[in-house]
Amino acid sequence: MKLVISRHGQASFNADSDRERPLTQAGIEQTKQLMTKHLADLADVDAIWSSDLKRAKQTASIYAQQLSLDIQEKNFLTPDDEPKTVLKHLLNQGADSTLLIVSHQPLVGELVSLLCDGNIYNAHPYTTSEIVVIECDIAEAGLGTKVANYLPS
Repeated sequence: MKLVISRHGQASFNADSDRERPLTQAGIEQTKQLMTKHLADLADVDAIWSSDLKRAKQTASIYAQQLSLDIQEKNFLTPDDEPKTVLKHLLNQGADSTLLIVSHQPLVGELVSLLCDGNIYNAHPYTTSEIVVIECDIAEAGLGTKVANYLPS
């Protein structure tokens, strides 16, 4: 299994609620630029999971357009959700699948740490639009290997 884990692009704080915070123009451009630069490396993605918060859905939409895929909104990918819950859902994915997950800090940082280190104590310090690629035979704590890290320029 290959997991492509992305934090949403830069978001505005000008919204009625945290759930409705949109991407800034810089966040949109940053995500598009990163996706264009690494499209060949991400061409094997066969599914996209996104948080149901606006900024993550907008980020996932940029990826979905480039990859010609639909977005599956998941209510267990919000900032304060538990990484172990995500692992439970990943167990239903095929071993040969490549899944793009678009979510938020602290969840994405803790998920990378849980997969690669077996705990959440050294959470990966994601920047906005950053992508970390992990390979694992099964999505279990400590069984993942970080194989790539794409940072926005």
